[in-house]
Amino acid sequence: MILERLRLTNFRCHRAEELAFPPGVSVLVGANGVGKTSVLEAVFFLFRGSSPRTAAPRELVRRGEQVLRVEAELRGTRGRRLTAAVGWSTTGERRLTAGGAPLADLARWEECMPVRMFLPDDLRLVKGSPRRRRAFLDQLAPRVDAGYRRALAAYEEALQQRNTLLRQGVIGSDHTPWETLLARAGRHIVSTRTRLLRSLTPAFADAYRRLTPAESETVGLLYRTNVADLPEEEYRNRLAAERPADRRRTFTHLGPHRDDVRLTLGGRDLRDYGSQGEQRTALLALLVAERGWARSEGGELPLFLLDDVMSELDPARRRALMSLVLGGGQTIITTTDLHYFTSAELAMIEVIPLRRPDHGGGEES
Repeated sequence: MILERLRLTNFRCHRAEELAFPPGVSVLVGANGVGKTSVLEAVFFLFRGSSPRTAAPRELVRRGEQVLRVEAELRGTRGRRLTAAVGWSTTGERRLTAGGAPLADLARWEECMPVRMFLPDDLRLVKGSPRRRRAFLDQLAPRVDAGYRRALAAYEEALQQRNTLLRQGVIGSDHTPWETLLARAGRHIVSTRTRLLRSLTPAFADAYRRLTPAESETVGLLYRTNVADLPEEEYRNRLAAERPADRRRTFTHLGPHRDDVRLTLGGRDLRDYGSQGEQRTALLALLVAERGWARSEGGELPLFLLDDVMSELDPARRRALMSLVLGGGQTIITTTDLHYFTSAELAMIEVIPLRRPDHGGGEES
C-alpha cells in the first residue's frame, strides 16, 4: 500500500499538520527544529505501535495537551483506499482504527503496510539484545511460512506454561504436554527462520556491496540457536532431561526463544568489531535487502523512513543509496540540505518543505 496523506494532531511539536506523499521518493526538507523527524516518528507510531525514540508515549503528546492523533490515507495497488488512525491519551488509553472500525492489534499493518525506519543514532538492531533481532525475524517470517504466527503463538503459550511449572517447583510429568508442543512448534520456528535467513542473506550482501563499492569484505547474517537440527523426539528428551536445571534457573533454557542473529562483516561480529559507520551502513543494507527480498516473495514493499541519512554518507554512498531507493517502493527522507542530492535525483523525487510549527510541543532535532 501507499501512504498518500498524513494528518498529525498534537504530535510532539505539531499542533495540526497535513502532508501529502507521492508513491516514490519524497524528501522532507527544513531547518533543525521544524519537526521532520517527528513526522517519520508519527508514521512509525501509527503502524508499529511504538516510538523508535522513546519508550514513554506521553512524550509524544504536544506540551499542554492530553490527546494525540495520527491519521493516514492509504491506497492499495488496485486503487482500494483505507484510512488508518491511532489516538493516544496521557491517561494511557489507545484507540486503533482501520477504515473507521476498531482494530485489535497491529498485525494487519505488518502484512499490508510494513514500515521500516532508519535513525542515525539507533543501532539497537546491531548492538542491542537478541530479543530485538528475534523480533526482526518474526516480522518477516510469515512471508516465508503462512503458519508461522500460529506456531509462534503456540510456542509462546507452551513456554509460559512450562516456566510457570518451573517457578512452582514442579519437574514431573506435568511438563510432558507442554514439552511436546514446544518441540513441535520450536522446530517449525527454527526451520522457518533458517529458510528466511538463507534467502535474505544474499540480498543483504549485495546491498552492502552496492553501498560500499570499495569494501572488499562481505557481510552476512549468522543464525545462532541451541536447537540446531534436533529431531522432535530428541528435542522433547532434552527438555525433559533439563527439568532439574531449568527449575533452578526458573526458566526454560532450550529453544528458539533464546536464538540470536548476528550481523557480520568479514566473518566478524559487527556488534563487537564494527565501527559506527560500518554498523549504520549494514543497517541501511538490511533495509534495502528486505525491500528486494519482499519484491521477490511477492509481498508488500516496506515503506522506508530515512532520517537525516544523507548527512551520514559520503557522496559515493549517497548516489548508491539513491539508486537503490529509486528502484521502487515508497521512501520518505528528511534533510536540512538539498545539496546532498544531484539535479538528476531532484528531478525524480518530490521535495516537501516543512515550515516551523507553532511553539508549545516537544523539541525535535
